[in-house]
Amino acid sequence: MDGIEVSAPGSARPQSQSRISSVLLWALAAAAVFRIATGILDRPSHAGEGGGMVGWQPRERAAAIALVSRKPILYDFSAAWCGPCKLLDKDWEDPTIAETVNDGFVPARVIDRQREDGKNPADIDALQQRFEVSGFPTLVAASPDGRLIAKIEGYRGRAALVEFLKEAKKKPAASP
Repeated sequence: MDGIEVSAPGSARPQSQSRISSVLLWALAAAAVFRIATGILDRPSHAGEGGGMVGWQPRERAAAIALVSRKPILYDFSAAWCGPCKLLDKDWEDPTIAETVNDGFVPARVIDRQREDGKNPADIDALQQRFEVSGFPTLVAASPDGRLIAKIEGYRGRAALVEFLKEAKKKPAASP
């Protein structure tokens, strides 16, 4: 029998132990990388630098999340070049402030890219026009259906931020 190898019934050709171990090792490594990647992607976004401890949600999904959770949206209109925005970013690192925001709002960062890119995406322009954002930082609390509840422009310090958040949670949605 040319080129045909015959083996006795019940005898299997043993595979190399090292070959099975390396395949198993690669499979475990791939599973670990996949788990880490999905864990990172499943966490709330800290969109933009300076997100602190606040669980920022993608602005594209904030309204839908707010409708389901029945919480108002807190838009943080910011820009990379904005000095006062960096002061506000430090407040997002405060555990008490972050807890207030995470428990009472659906937080969404809106980063202006006009200076850097020459234009903003259309949805950012629409939000800025809708809420008449003329400077940074600007915080806007909006009802789940998008109606203005409260707005504060500029950085006025930590105490003013805490007061704004407290009052915004209590106010009913304003009429359009």
